[in-house]
Amino acid sequence: MTGVQTCALPISLNTDHMSSEYKEEVIKYWHQYTKKFKPYWHKYYSSRNGVYDVRYIPDDLYYTTIDQYFNNRKYGWGVNDKNYYSIWFSNAKQPKTIVRKINGIYYNEKYELISKKEVIQLCSQQPRLIIKPSVETGGSKGIKFWEKSQGINLLETYLIQGLSNLIVQEIIVQHKNLSENHSNSINTVRVISLLFKNKVHILSSVLRMGVNGSTVDNASAGGITCGIKENGQLKDVAYSAHGIKYEKHPQGFVFSDCIVPSYEKVKDLVIMEHSKMAHFRLISWDIAVGEDGEPIFIEANLRNGELDFHQFNNGPLFGDLTDEVLSEVFK
Repeated sequence: MTGVQTCALPISLNTDHMSSEYKEEVIKYWHQYTKKFKPYWHKYYSSRNGVYDVRYIPDDLYYTTIDQYFNNRKYGWGVNDKNYYSIWFSNAKQPKTIVRKINGIYYNEKYELISKKEVIQLCSQQPRLIIKPSVETGGSKGIKFWEKSQGINLLETYLIQGLSNLIVQEIIVQHKNLSENHSNSINTVRVISLLFKNKVHILSSVLRMGVNGSTVDNASAGGITCGIKENGQLKDVAYSAHGIKYEKHPQGFVFSDCIVPSYEKVKDLVIMEHSKMAHFRLISWDIAVGEDGEPIFIEANLRNGELDFHQFNNGPLFGDLTDEVLSEVFK
């Protein structure tokens, strides 16, 4: 789950520019739907990717109005606990869970109560583990990695003295296609989908990649993102969290050389799982691809899913659905 998003004005570069003609077109388009609008964000996006389109979704309206329209935030607090993903998304392949810590109470993978001693016994049998906060997390905050060589004391510090809500899982082995660009991190596909007019629409997909040896792929933690074409091929350029353009990965990888394996299966998984989540019509999904080519469900952001990197890479979020979506939201 991403954290609470702010609606601060975008960071401007010296190269930011917006012609008077484009500004006039943007204001005319958006005033059909709301007068609470200024074109700062259109200048921000178009100055970074060179795509001039009146349909960009401004971040302030996205987080304060559009996201809140489509997603029931009150329900989201309870539903989006990673420890219950195996129940909500039981049809999706997921990383193997070793231990659950829910409100300070310990469980094994099958939700059977266990003691602190059993927690350490189960975890210490594993060579490597990832320990993640399970409630209201985002941007890789609080994630810990543990290896057997680090010893039991550190494990106890993470699990017993740590947060009240944690999930402990095996570390997955990703497909070699996704490891080639940055092997230190699990590089996930971020898909944003919309349940709209009785159909799940895939709005935008990007590949998130770590850089410079980082163990996480989040853009907010310094990672970069690259848009994915319909055939699964990466686009030619990637972007940082603030829209800095990369012609190739900092470690030298050429983005368009990568084909996301099983991309159709990734989209099928999202469509299957989103169709049952009617209280959350706009969801951001994190999907890994295992070494066998099968998609692995990692996380569902049921509100406040990141907007910027989708529009940097793929243009206006709602694409050809924009008019219909805005007409419903601002009716």
